[in-house]
Amino acid sequence: MTLKVNAKKCEWSWLDASCNLPSPIKDVPLVPTEEIVMLGVPLGSKSKNAAYVERKLFSRLDKVTDKLKDFDDSQSAFYLLRVSFSIVRATHFMRTTPLSNWTSEALKFDSEIRTAAEAILGFTFEDESSYLQACLTPSLGGLGLRRTVVHADTAYAASFLEAMGESGERWAVPSVVLSCESRSQKDASYNIDKKIHAQLVEHAHTRREKQRLKRITEDHAGAWVTAVPSTEDGIDTVMKPQIFRTAAAYRLGAPVIPHEIPCPLCMQTVDLHGDHAACCEKTGDNIVRHNRIRDLFGRFCSEGLLSPVVELTHILATVQEM
Repeated sequence: MTLKVNAKKCEWSWLDASCNLPSPIKDVPLVPTEEIVMLGVPLGSKSKNAAYVERKLFSRLDKVTDKLKDFDDSQSAFYLLRVSFSIVRATHFMRTTPLSNWTSEALKFDSEIRTAAEAILGFTFEDESSYLQACLTPSLGGLGLRRTVVHADTAYAASFLEAMGESGERWAVPSVVLSCESRSQKDASYNIDKKIHAQLVEHAHTRREKQRLKRITEDHAGAWVTAVPSTEDGIDTVMKPQIFRTAAAYRLGAPVIPHEIPCPLCMQTVDLHGDHAACCEKTGDNIVRHNRIRDLFGRFCSEGLLSPVVELTHILATVQEM
């Protein structure tokens, strides 16, 4: 039994780019050194690497983002954009190809994702700080739209160090890897986001803005961002488009109404950022929030076989009548 080479699955390249000799193996095509690609990773010249990344990265991106922009369900569209078509789509190249080879392509990719996010959310990131916050991980008050140009170097460094460790060899370590503070891509990206959040807090122009940025990092404050929009976990995980867009604007400190108006109930001024809706004493918001928490807690207890007794309907009215 002999081993036969399948020429259709093989390529030959000379490591010496100046070599003009043909392929020494019959029927195996010759690939120029500057165009070498192995397992989907471009290993040739910078220009060829950039062209390869652009072709693979943008081949279907426009078609997908256009469909997401026109999707009626803003929450589902943004969820798909965040987990399937944002930085996740570029992770392969971030971990295998130095950013210096495809910087312009990374900037273009981030710009396309930003445009798609703005179309889905229904407002633009006019304030650059809003966009910086949106690019943070949800646990730090963001929407998870991480940028490739910010996190690519740490991803490449983590991949390089992991591969070198698995091989048991000693390689010449690039400067971009030496400057990395963590061997874990997850930890390194989180540290980057943490520094950006700290800078946003430091440069906040008002006390309200500073407090808003601190408040949204509390535990579970971003649970609605990462929640899967499915009724499998209850109707609380599904948000109507206008409610989702308003919640996103409120989280990013963007205006939720075009101009200040008087509250029709208490006649106080309703501010552009929507704070009044959370504190107006003459609306049912406080009661609604109370009831939703009550019902959710009651559901947890019921599923835990604790037999909870939920408060009686119209209990306050009954007390007043007595």
